[in-house]
Amino acid sequence: MRDNLFGTACWQELARVADVVSVSLDIGALLEHSGRKEVDVLITSWGAPVLTAETLDELPSLRAVLHAAGSVRKLVTDAVWERGILVMSAADANNEPVAEFVYAHTVLALKDVHRRARIIRETRSLPTVEGIPGIRRRRVGLVSLGSVARKVADRMQRLDTEVLAWDPHQQDEAFVEAGVARAVDLRTLMSGCDVVSVHTPLIPGVTEGLLTGELLRLLPQGATLVNTARGGVIDEAALISVLGERPDLYAVLDVTTQEPPAPDSLLYTLPNVMLTGHVAGTVGGERRALGRLVVDELRRLGEGLPPLHAVSSHSAPLRA
Repeated sequence: MRDNLFGTACWQELARVADVVSVSLDIGALLEHSGRKEVDVLITSWGAPVLTAETLDELPSLRAVLHAAGSVRKLVTDAVWERGILVMSAADANNEPVAEFVYAHTVLALKDVHRRARIIRETRSLPTVEGIPGIRRRRVGLVSLGSVARKVADRMQRLDTEVLAWDPHQQDEAFVEAGVARAVDLRTLMSGCDVVSVHTPLIPGVTEGLLTGELLRLLPQGATLVNTARGGVIDEAALISVLGERPDLYAVLDVTTQEPPAPDSLLYTLPNVMLTGHVAGTVGGERRALGRLVVDELRRLGEGLPPLHAVSSHSAPLRA
C-alpha cells in the first residue's frame, strides 16, 4: 500500500519529517525487527493487524498510531486506549469521495437515470419524462449525521435541496451547523424523502438491521435508497422483499451484509438494485489524499502541535 498511499514525493517528505525505522509488510516482520523498541509512531492502513496488548508490549516506545485509512475499529483494542496512545485516522480524506459518490447518485436518482437506463435497454424505446422529480428543491434524507453525511449535506446546497437528517447522537447545534433539518424519527425521514442515504456505523447489537422492512416500506413512490455505510445496518432480507414488492423503488448498494453477496442472492437479479462493490471510498489516485493527511499529522506531531484528526475511545465506535 505504500506507493498507493504516498507516492515517491510524499514518502520522501515523510522520511524527512521522521526517521523511518522499519517498513514492514506484516506484523511478524515488525515484531522481529531489531529497531521495534525505538518506534514512536506506527503508520498503518487497510489490513493492518490488531494492536493487541501482546503486540504493544513489543513496541514500548509507541505513542501514536497514524491510520492511513478510515475506521480504526478493527485496528485498536482497549490496550491502545489504556496506554494513552494517540490515535489518528485519515477518515476525513477517505470520506470525500464517499460524499461525491452519494452526491452523484442523488443527482442520477432525481433524474431517474438508474431506472430509465434499464427501461431503454430492455424496451429499446424512450420512456416519457413525465414524473421525473428533477434535481431542484427536492428532499434528501440522511440516516446519521457523521462526517460523510455532513459533506453530503454541503454538496446538496448546490441543488437547492432540502436535507433532512436523523441522528440521536448529535446535538441540535450539529444540525444547524450542517444546514439540515432534524428529523424527529426515522419514520418521518423515510416517508418524506426522494432519496435516502445511509451513513450509520454498524455497531453490533445496536444498529444491526436498523432499517427494517416496516421503515423501508415507508419510502415514497419512486424513491431511491443509497447505502455507503455498512450492509448490516439494513435488514437485507426485508430490503429484498420490499424491492420485490415495490418496483418503483431503487437501491444503490455500495455495501452489503456479505461481500460479495451469496451467489444465490436476489440482489443480483432484482432489476431495481445496483451493486457497486465497495468503491465509494478512496480508490486509485484518490488514496494519495490519505497519505498526504498522515504526513501532515506526523509533521504536527513532530512540532508539538495538537492533531487535527485524532480519534478517541468514545468516537471510534461511532464511526462506520
